Amino acid sequence: MSKSIDIVRSGILAPIKKWGTKWSLWPVHLVTACCGAELAHAFASGYDGERIGALNYGIARQTNVIIVEGAITRKMAKVLRITWEQMPDPKFVIVMGACGLKGGLFWNGYHLVRPSEVVPVEYFIPGCPPTPEGLLRGIRSLQDKIWEGKEKNSIEFKKVELERRKIERKIPSPPKIVAKNPFIKIDVPKDVDWTFGNKLVGELKENLGNLAERITITGKNRICIKVNPENLQKVAAKLKDKFDHVKSVNVIDVTYDNSFIVEYVVSSYSDKELMPVLVTIATKVSKSNPKLPSLHKYWISADYLEREMQDLFGVIFEGNPWGNRRFLIDPSTPEYPLRKDFKLEEEVYVRGDQE
Repeated sequence: MSKSIDIVRSGILAPIKKWGTKWSLWPVHLVTACCGAELAHAFASGYDGERIGALNYGIARQTNVIIVEGAITRKMAKVLRITWEQMPDPKFVIVMGACGLKGGLFWNGYHLVRPSEVVPVEYFIPGCPPTPEGLLRGIRSLQDKIWEGKEKNSIEFKKVELERRKIERKIPSPPKIVAKNPFIKIDVPKDVDWTFGNKLVGELKENLGNLAERITITGKNRICIKVNPENLQKVAAKLKDKFDHVKSVNVIDVTYDNSFIVEYVVSSYSDKELMPVLVTIATKVSKSNPKLPSLHKYWISADYLEREMQDLFGVIFEGNPWGNRRFLIDPSTPEYPLRKDFKLEEEVYVRGDQE
């Protein structure tokens, strides 16, 4: 029996504690996936989950139940654990959806963890999607466990013996399609009606001079600057006053020439005219020696994003204050899982008459 159940059912005030806890399960819901729609349905006017003593609440320190709605990734695992640790005892966890049980659609992804490996779980609500009725049944089961101190399934299925016939079956192989590698070009020019953009490109060309290989308008409010790796920091130094933050750092795995394209997308919070403009600074680095100078000292917001790309692709950003420490939460994260040569686990098929 869990520690929280022991707390509720111990001492001379146990009957009052059991009664109060049973009818005041106020779940903080961790919406990570589409199961959140089913939770909303369960507590909307149709099913009215509040009538059975459960009320959605938003502050972890004042609730006693977490409903995990769907997939928990390695990075989200820390959020789940911290939320659970902030809650006072007695506290309980319900997990809903196939992703929370065994990974669901993402069963062989590098990034998924089971919530039961992060926090103790009282009940699982199966299904993809799980039904509102199923969630309310799970809450009722938790209430019964609090009151009776016993774990039991909310439904039992009859076992029926079916006639077994030997059928010749062919074991399917996983579908594989070999396609040609598409040619990747990130700075395709686009003819758009953008007077300010043309003026801005002229200013950038004058400011950067030979440091930029090419400056292109790729869409409305979109500009791409291609640079060599050795000029990356020089370009950042010239742009940092006009564009004050990095919105994202992206890596494209280009398999046909064994390289990575690294993109910094920068913008401005301080200049109203530049706020809608996104400028991509793009450079290419060899996959055999994927090292680039960090832009952290020019844009502090690049720190977090560079570390993520280093863990996911293996591109090393020299000078980043994180150094070689792992950034992702779970230390068992596979090495460089977003590279195209990363091997995913494949499905295994067995014949029905060999089970």
